[in-house]
Amino acid sequence: MLLRFKKLIRNEWIQAPIFCIGAVFGGYFLSIGTISGIVSPLAIALAGICSPLYAFCMLLGSLVAYTIQQAPEGMQFLLTALVSITCMRILFYDTHKPHVMGILTAISCFIAGILLDLIFRNGEGKLPLYILESFLTGTASFFLADAMQSIRENKNISLDAGKSFTFAICYLLGITALCGIDLEFCNLGRITGMILTLLVARQFKQSAGTLCGALTTCGIVLCSVPLGMPLLFLPVTAMLAGFLCKLPNAVLIPAFFFMQILSSAVLDSSIELVKILVELMIACCIYAMCSKIELRYIIALPTESPAGQRQIIQQEQFLSDALQELREETSAVMRHLTVNPIFQPIPQVKENICQTCKNYATCWKLHAEQTEKAFQQLLHTPSISVEILENCINLKKLTETMSVYSQRRALQQMQKVQLLQNRAMTLEYLQLLEHLTADSAKRRTLKFCEAETVSLKNMLNRCAITESTCFVYKLKSNRYAVEIYTKQEEFPLATIQELLNRQFHVNFKFLSLQQKNTYRHCYYQIPPYQLDSAIKSLNAPAYERCGDHADSFTDAVGNQYLVISDGMGSGSTASLASRIAVKTFKNMVTCEMSPESAIRLVNTMLMSETNTENFATLDILMLHADTGELTLYKSGAVATLFYHENKIQTISSKSFPVGIVPNATPSRDKRIIQNNDIIIMLSDGVSETEYPYINQLLRQNLTPEQIIQEIFNKASVFHGGEVRDDMTAIVAKIYSKIHTPITKHTEQAEQKPTANILLK
Repeated sequence: MLLRFKKLIRNEWIQAPIFCIGAVFGGYFLSIGTISGIVSPLAIALAGICSPLYAFCMLLGSLVAYTIQQAPEGMQFLLTALVSITCMRILFYDTHKPHVMGILTAISCFIAGILLDLIFRNGEGKLPLYILESFLTGTASFFLADAMQSIRENKNISLDAGKSFTFAICYLLGITALCGIDLEFCNLGRITGMILTLLVARQFKQSAGTLCGALTTCGIVLCSVPLGMPLLFLPVTAMLAGFLCKLPNAVLIPAFFFMQILSSAVLDSSIELVKILVELMIACCIYAMCSKIELRYIIALPTESPAGQRQIIQQEQFLSDALQELREETSAVMRHLTVNPIFQPIPQVKENICQTCKNYATCWKLHAEQTEKAFQQLLHTPSISVEILENCINLKKLTETMSVYSQRRALQQMQKVQLLQNRAMTLEYLQLLEHLTADSAKRRTLKFCEAETVSLKNMLNRCAITESTCFVYKLKSNRYAVEIYTKQEEFPLATIQELLNRQFHVNFKFLSLQQKNTYRHCYYQIPPYQLDSAIKSLNAPAYERCGDHADSFTDAVGNQYLVISDGMGSGSTASLASRIAVKTFKNMVTCEMSPESAIRLVNTMLMSETNTENFATLDILMLHADTGELTLYKSGAVATLFYHENKIQTISSKSFPVGIVPNATPSRDKRIIQNNDIIIMLSDGVSETEYPYINQLLRQNLTPEQIIQEIFNKASVFHGGEVRDDMTAIVAKIYSKIHTPITKHTEQAEQKPTANILLK
């Protein structure tokens, strides 16, 4: 029923009459409350942000109130200002910026004040009061326009230090306008003020409750001092409610009720006390029904990092810079430090053994070259017999000495290789640590949402999830992200997702990870860009396992990754290297490590396996879910095909696979995407002769699954009916909610989840 009503309201022919009627009633009811004898200007502020049609309807409502109340003088400024506002909105119909609308509203009120005071009223000296009204009205209009824009963009009202001031003025004018609806048994303004004060005190504790109570009292007193006297102690009562905010409503409501009725009894007569008693009962009943409404989702308080947080960020960034400087200095020192030269035993043997021999001249002068070669053979293999040395009179001593020197030389060579490897790994570890520290500093710059985190904690408590740590933060694009850490094995992922959807009024997806006995559940608001992907791998007939490995996954904030790794050769050894590369990269990225640092870590891990030639290519695609930017990282990988604007683009690079050399920096390529762009990532088992055929496939509007199946069918034909090498491919299609209007086909694509299909 509600969905039908929403669809009905979206119809322009039905929407306009309903809003016009609402504007007429709003203009009527907001024209009753007064400030210092002048009608509350909240109706003017609302008209200042409306279209000319709705502003005119509010003018009609005020004229009706003016007629019913028999033309009170206090409404003359309101009517003149509404006429001026309506004309101003007609002239500046396309103006939508909040500060411009606030200025135009203030100017309209100022013009109305000049006309009323200097022309029609013959200068009665109320111009200063009209100037004050113009300032208040313009400020309120700015806040209302900014609040509407913030609700459209972020689903809540964002309050910073400056906007809090405008919110206070708008709140005062609203309470004043509602106080004008004064019935025999209750006053609407006082009831509304007490309900809001209780809600604020319960959810934002004593300081916010006291402030709200003070603003409520001030607004009522501005309308009428007798109306405001019974609520003079409302700020004190709100402070008490703030201290008791953790208690259940069964305790909080009676405490607030009796405290407020006692303070009112001291200040007012018995007749007014009955009216206050009725208002308190109504306010407490309405609060009990509305206490579950989370104001934190309607009003977003400032989320700037506190001083201590900024200090930690600065410390980590400073540490990262220090590690970089240390790495550069260490590298410079290593370049200047010389490695001891490898011991050369032949000159030593020539000096100690041959120079005392009577055949020295014959061996080292007449046959020097042959003797040198014979000594080299004896040095590498002391046990062999060399023909030219068979007649040597010191052959036994020479053989024993060469054996000792050979072992010494081999040990020195091993030490040199080990030293060079240690130097390279030291620099690699320093650079990896530098990147990790810098990544940690970047993560701390996220917009932490304290109020939303408190609400999330309460939600988890209601779901009987007690031993958990959680927090809510916003990304630069203002998308929400949620992280929950718990040791509870049975976690209601889908239930929490549904509750988050309702409270934040946006749709979430979730990602669940586990490290040892701790579970990390990440929820992120669905981003505007998504990938629909399909993966297929096929091993060569000579091997049981495929040497390639591929995966597609999403990180904690919705960025999507496609990864292919091709291990050296085929079979189990190649499969081990590729699986290590893909699994390590995935684990680190989902734990908030940057892709560059994760690739460097994979390279370091594979290099540490010195017993085998354990290296692999690494081909990575990252889709930035908020900006639609594609980033491709290639480490020894083959070209990627990018179908963009009905053209095939080949993205290739020259880089080393991971696990071969230290500091193996992958090539990086960035591309801007559009809706329905297609990415094809291939291993080296797919021939380049297939590229023209793939180009034809991409023009046929096939699904990723169909495209990848056709590629593999054709690959077998190109290889003579037999696959001689491992083959892997990933095909991904991009769906965007921003650049292209939503068609029927696009809506169906958005409704189905991202496909991560492994075809075997």
